[in-house]
Amino acid sequence: MSRYLLFQLYAPLASWGAAAVGEVRHTEVIPTRSALLGLLAAALGIAREQEERLNQFNQHYHFAVLPLSSREQWLRDYHTIGVPRENKKRTYYTRRDELTLIPEDVGTMLSSREYRCDAYYLIAVRETPDAPETIESLAQALLTPIFPLYLGRKSCPLALPLSPKIVEGSLAEVFSTAEKALDQDLALLFPDRTSPAICYWEGSEVQMELIESRLRSDQPISRKRWQFSTRTQHCGKYGRSE
Repeated sequence: MSRYLLFQLYAPLASWGAAAVGEVRHTEVIPTRSALLGLLAAALGIAREQEERLNQFNQHYHFAVLPLSSREQWLRDYHTIGVPRENKKRTYYTRRDELTLIPEDVGTMLSSREYRCDAYYLIAVRETPDAPETIESLAQALLTPIFPLYLGRKSCPLALPLSPKIVEGSLAEVFSTAEKALDQDLALLFPDRTSPAICYWEGSEVQMELIESRLRSDQPISRKRWQFSTRTQHCGKYGRSE
């Protein structure tokens, strides 16, 4: 029997960064590992500049995700951004430095950003034996976060409390119990909701009917250099017990 930190994520807009190539910033369907680690680190008050502490923190938690929205949609937002023209002789340390340029030195970059709309997820977190923070301390941090929390982008604030709690059981049991407890609330949010078909997890301890395993490039290596490595994520059939 395992112990999990269970909490909910819901917002009108969420963006789970995929590989950014060219002018389009795509979003994954479910929260990335880097986004969930960032959410917990922000709640604890770990600053982005604390590279060593972040690297230590990012190695010690396994996540499982159960999507529960029945009317989730996809949105693309079009942007134009003023950026400096290429000038190898000048270094820009802040956005303020860029904005003080004369108009002739400023160009325009076009980009599109994708979002998930009306998405709702249950997140289960399991700690490793040598984790720097217990799931109890993570739960307390989610109740009283030090830094503002958002779902992927600063323009995606939370629309519901995280409602963290510590639960015990198999992953399927934990999700099933939580989903049944939420039935009435979810019926108000999503009137046409049906029970979810699949969930996602990492680690080899979960016993669930496996559909596929895939590599995802969302394990943070360095926040300063914006580098990530791959990890294995599993997807399996989910059916709650009645």
